[in-house]
Amino acid sequence: MNKAESQPWYRLYASAVVKLDHKRLIERVEATEAAIHGRLRDLQYDSDHHEERQLIADAQHTLALLRRRP
Repeated sequence: MNKAESQPWYRLYASAVVKLDHKRLIERVEATEAAIHGRLRDLQYDSDHHEERQLIADAQHTLALLRRRP
């Protein structure tokens, strides 16, 4: 497990991508997006965490796709 996987946003993200119930999926996506937003605030003045920033970008892309899912 890398450092990013221990972050709350990552655990929420992992649970969101496996949800089949659309209503619960959207709830998880929204919770994950909020956690990501908070984490990005934490990292705002930190020039490190490049791997986590890439994982966040990938997660945001996936979450956007999940939002469009019927």
